[in-house]
Amino acid sequence: MNTPFSFDIAEFRERYPGLTEAKISDGALNGCWDDVKALLADEEGNFPYPPSKIKPILFAALCHMATLATNDRDQPGRITSATEGSVSVSFEALQIKSETGQWWQQTKCGALFWALTLPYRSGLRFYPGRKIVGIY
Repeated sequence: MNTPFSFDIAEFRERYPGLTEAKISDGALNGCWDDVKALLADEEGNFPYPPSKIKPILFAALCHMATLATNDRDQPGRITSATEGSVSVSFEALQIKSETGQWWQQTKCGALFWALTLPYRSGLRFYPGRKIVGIY
């Protein structure tokens, strides 16, 4: 059962006061919200999280997208070393058992999203077998 959710910019900015309109405009924030919906919502715009937990989960996802959009870096991952003379920077992706997890771990908000959604990620595996005929 998927849950509908209506995004409220004012409520989001209250929860994440560092993402002011001076940092990211309402238009850009709505664009990030569209990205969250594209990643997490079904075709009707509903989300696979229970009503009691949906707001913290989706706001953490949106905060992650907005932080990535405003960090002025093109390189994903965290900086592990930097030098000033002849400018050199090294980046590291956090080691998680999935590429998706590494992407979410780039920001504090993304790490929160990843932790909050742990109960909703399944370890479902598909093992192909023979085709069963006649069962409908």
